[in-house]
Amino acid sequence: MLTKDFELLKIASGDLVVGQPTPWSICDSKGSLLVEKGSPIDSEDFKRLLEQVGYFAKQINQALVQPVRLKGKVNPFAEFDDLCVQLEAIFKRIEAGQHFPTGLLIKRFHRFIASLQGLVHYDADALLGAVHLTESFEYPIQHPMQIAVLTELILARLKVDQETRLSVLGAALTCNLAMNPFQKRLDQQKGPLLPAQKDLINRHPLISAEMLRVAGVDDELWLELVTQHHEKLDGSGYPLGLKGNAIRREARILALGDVYSAMVTPRGYRGPLKLKDSLKDLFQQRGRAFDGKLTELFIMELGLYPPGIYVRLSNDDLAVVIGRTDHPKSPMVASIRRSDGYMYPSPRKRDLREGEIEVRYVCDATEKVKINPATLWGIDALRVEQRTDLSSVDPFMRGLI
Repeated sequence: MLTKDFELLKIASGDLVVGQPTPWSICDSKGSLLVEKGSPIDSEDFKRLLEQVGYFAKQINQALVQPVRLKGKVNPFAEFDDLCVQLEAIFKRIEAGQHFPTGLLIKRFHRFIASLQGLVHYDADALLGAVHLTESFEYPIQHPMQIAVLTELILARLKVDQETRLSVLGAALTCNLAMNPFQKRLDQQKGPLLPAQKDLINRHPLISAEMLRVAGVDDELWLELVTQHHEKLDGSGYPLGLKGNAIRREARILALGDVYSAMVTPRGYRGPLKLKDSLKDLFQQRGRAFDGKLTELFIMELGLYPPGIYVRLSNDDLAVVIGRTDHPKSPMVASIRRSDGYMYPSPRKRDLREGEIEVRYVCDATEKVKINPATLWGIDALRVEQRTDLSSVDPFMRGLI
């Protein structure tokens, strides 16, 4: 299957004619727009300047972007953080109202998504751990990354084709884009929402879609999912109050990831909700607000004790779940603090399927301790050094971040 792609080509002498409109939009080597398509070339000096510094995007056919395949040992947590930094840079350009040359924003997101998919496929439990443990980034970055990881797990389970996955994951990363500049202020607000704030929240899916369109996203499925990710089966959602089958299945998946991530992530005005309460809330709303079958699949994929959750064991150890198993009540854990209060020199891995020790309860925020997630998984400070597919990024794409 082929998809639209673009490459930047240098403008050559003779491409432009004084007194004639430009045949393409012209940008600099970093992708910043210099001249809109159809703008007149009004002088010889202007023509020479564009020939010196200008580039144009040419459409080419390229195989559909596939998930990156990682070779050797990598540190998924370091790579997750690196992707967060990249996403933050892309968001800043979109929020500034910058229009990317035709097709190049989608190309950047596709490469980004392929890297994220590669990490999920490399170690899904570690990426779920990152969803629950990462605190290095503010909510507008952490939240979409969490939604994307959770969404990719469900899409993989449903065997959704890659072309659709790229659109869905693009929507997962950008569905709350319009809220980014206001999120920190809203999180810290103690009093009730003002009418203008309520209006922004209700309209943010539509505003986010329009921001993406202005920036250069022309993928209609992507944009439709952004507008629908807060709709609910019973019609109580927003912004359009859609019901039942009017809501795309992919948007229903995004809704689950969005709500779950919001519940388990601490906010300025509250700590994270308890895991049990979060899953219970989703379960109770299945068939009414959320798709029943997808909700059950979502909860089953997470497990009773998702990776990254702190638990108290029957031997009174404080531990972190590091892996799901075929037994829902017996995950893999890493003990980090003994019953006497002293920390283990290094995390002690346990397979609770052996039966000697079991989970007593899931901890709340007061029992957690700061620890590098990579040490829980026994990962050294490694970075991705070798990849297949998408093994290199052209200079222009590096300029985007």
